Formats: sequence, structure tokens, C-alpha cells
Amino acid sequence: MRFDLDTQDPSAPRPPSPPDASYNWKGLLIQSFEFNVVEDGFRLLSDNTLRQVTYTKPYWHDYIASLHQFNMRRWNDGDDFLVNYIGHPMQGAVTSFIEIQNSPAQARLEFGDPGYTMSRFKALLWSAAYSTYSEIGPTGEAGLGNEGGYTYGVSCQMHCNAQNFLPPNNKYTNNTGWVDFIITPTVGTLWSVGEDVIDKEIGKRIQERTGGKRYAKAIRGALNPTRTFSNALRWRLPWYRDAEYGDDTVDGSYYAVHFMPDVPQVEWPRFQISPHFTSLSTTITKEGCEYCRGTAIGAGVEVSYRLAGPFYADADVSHQPSASPLPSDRAGGNMTTGFFGIRTGINTQNYALNIAVRPGFVQFDDAYETSPQPDEPAPQQGTITHFAWNFMLTADYKLSKKFALRAGVGDTLVRYRQACLDGSGIGLATSLQWLNHGTACTQDPGIGKPPYLTWLSHEDFINRGGVQVQLGPVFSF
Repeated sequence: MRFDLDTQDPSAPRPPSPPDASYNWKGLLIQSFEFNVVEDGFRLLSDNTLRQVTYTKPYWHDYIASLHQFNMRRWNDGDDFLVNYIGHPMQGAVTSFIEIQNSPAQARLEFGDPGYTMSRFKALLWSAAYSTYSEIGPTGEAGLGNEGGYTYGVSCQMHCNAQNFLPPNNKYTNNTGWVDFIITPTVGTLWSVGEDVIDKEIGKRIQERTGGKRYAKAIRGALNPTRTFSNALRWRLPWYRDAEYGDDTVDGSYYAVHFMPDVPQVEWPRFQISPHFTSLSTTITKEGCEYCRGTAIGAGVEVSYRLAGPFYADADVSHQPSASPLPSDRAGGNMTTGFFGIRTGINTQNYALNIAVRPGFVQFDDAYETSPQPDEPAPQQGTITHFAWNFMLTADYKLSKKFALRAGVGDTLVRYRQACLDGSGIGLATSLQWLNHGTACTQDPGIGKPPYLTWLSHEDFINRGGVQVQLGPVFSF
């Protein structure tokens, strides 16, 4: 029997958990990953310093350097009350609900039910694991933004007195301490318990007394903001409650009204290979123009192997002969690209739509191995390799079950290394010049103008994107 979310009475007896229901580890990991992506996206959009550090500095060096400077001899990390005691507990509550909603037994428990306390303790453990990763993980605050890697004034990160680079007060920090590690899971779990109480005693009663009107459901969702967010991560509506709806399943997940309509899909092939023509708009060097934008044309092959469901391990390698007529420290000669990542999408009887996210490299075989210097002989020529990210959207038109035509368009973001910066900060993004102030290229990390120190690399990178197009057949097996 399928329960209708618009008519099901929340006061009706709750259906029991299916006897063979198992813990949804896949959902736990995917929804936690989604939450991490949302958090990182918000930070990148709202924090200019984080964007500059992420885009222009060497990632792995600065990530390790930041971890080494974590100060765990203090409680406070320098953030204000709103961040530490409201924002982080809400993060902890979201991750608690993510854990709860992926356990068929825990998800059906309401406040006061037998087993409720133990279920929320399990949620606390997952919240603690997630919050620790969000602080020190590669895609957490130490990895993206380099928490711990530099010091700044608590009241004025970008310096209140930019002319003299004076500290705004006697308090400075590198944004590390115990507060986020402890407050996020503990107060966050208490927050989720508080939402359970509010939902049972207020939200549910409002919905019952109004006969399940839509405005009452909206109120119920608004009274539980972190549960509403965790529901969105599994594509459920804000007022969905596992305890009140049936055991009907769709692809192993409990039935609910989704935000997106179901699209009739067919089985994904296990293996695909797609030889293709390709073009990439990228940096080249030609007569009279050292760093020009040009279109390199060549051929390549994309190979995909299905891992699970619609998710594929995907690799694309291509070669563009004579891409850059003349050498520079960014380009020269033939170009070879290789990208290796994940592809996913939708697959119907006649069409397929895929999106791929793939890190990789762009390599030139006849470029300057070092940057040219004034009044110096031209550097030695050879192979140089740049790190790159490739984002590709492709559409397949199927002529048969095993043969289709594929067209794709995407963007390839290439990182080019800049020369080492001098102590003036010239060449560094304006918002980051203070990080390098008073620190020459040859000095060790951590030497700056106290109390503003930095352990980040003094190398700088520039990122340049280019449109990529591919056309070719697809063979499925």
C-alpha cells in the first residue's frame, strides 16, 4: 500500500519498520557529502579570502602546513558567538538528522519512545565524526581556506589599518581551538532533540487540527529548520516524517513525495567507449602574443565503467597536435590532456544526459621549463604539465541499444604556476597581500610582521578556464 502525503493523518498509528530493513550506509555517505558540498559552496561564495587562497595557492602544501599549526591548547578559535554557538550547533543538528533518517528503526522514533535516547546517542557519534572532518578534512576548513595556516586580528581580519599593517587589538588567532570540535556535535544533538519535542508537541498538533492543510505543513517544516534541511538532502519535502508514512519502497528508499518528478529510465550499460573529435580554448603562444587564447583541435577517447547505479568511473585522454606554435612558460608544441573522475546522469530509452567532474592535467611537449628572465638567455625547452579540472555536460542520441551519437560542452580550468613573490606582496591578490607582508621568497614559512604570521606557501597560481567541445560516437557493452 502506498501512503499519500497529502491525506495521511499524522495521528494515525505509525507503521512498523520492515523486518528486513537494513541501515542505509549509502544514503548516509551521499547525504553527508551533499551537505559538505553545500557548506563549501556557501563559504566560497561568501568569503573572499577563502576564494583567493583556494584559487591561487598550492593546495596540498598549504593544507598540510595548516594542519601543523592547529592550536589545541585553547578553547576559543576567535569566531563570534553567532558562528560558534548558533551556526555550528545547527550544522551538528543537520548531521544528526542525516544519521537518524538513514536508519529505518531510528527514523520512526519520536521523543519519549523506547530506544529514543540510544538512537540520538548514535546520531551524536556521527555528528562528531562529521564535524571533525569539517574542521581538518581535505574538503573541510583546513583544506579549503587554510584554517590554522595564518594569523589575523579577531576584530579585523583584513587589518583595520591597512597602511601600517597594525593589529586592531591585542587579540589575534589562526581560527583554531576546541570550541567547534565540542560544541558542534553536543549542542547540535541537543538542538535536534529540541526540534523533536517541538515537532511532536506543536508542529504535529497544528497539522492534525487543521486536517493536514498545506499551510500547516509549511509551518511544521519551518518549526524544524535543520530537519527540513536534512530532508532536502534526501529529496523529501520539509514536513515529511518517517514515523507517519508507510513502508512502500522505491529503489530501496522509503516512499515520499519528491521535489523532482520520476523520469522513466532504462538500465545503464556496464562499459562505454567514445572516440571523439575535441576542441579546447586555452592559453597558447604565437608570433606577437605570448599568452593568447587559442583553440586547439584534436582527437581523443573517453572510457567509462559503471561503479553503481548511474555513477561511472570516467577517463578522457586527448591529443591536440601543434596546439601552441611558439614556446612560453605556459604552453608550447603539442598538447595532451588527461582527465579522470566521476560521471553520472539520466538514461532513457532514446536519450542520455551526463555530467562529469574530472581532475587531471594539461601537458605541452615543447615549452619553457622555467620562466624567462630579462637580459637572460631563453630557458631550456621541454615538457611542462599543468594541473586542471574538467567539467563536461554530454548528451547521447541512441540509434540502437549499443550505439549512440554524443555531443558535449564543458569547461576546463587550468592552473598555471607564477613566479615566487617578493616581500612586497606585488603580484599577489590585493586581499591577500597582507599574508605575505615582510616575508621574502627565500625566508622560511611563518616569518612575517608579528603578530601576523603565515605558514602558507609563497608560490602563486593563476587559473584560466576555457570552453571544450567534443563530438563522436558511443559504443556500449
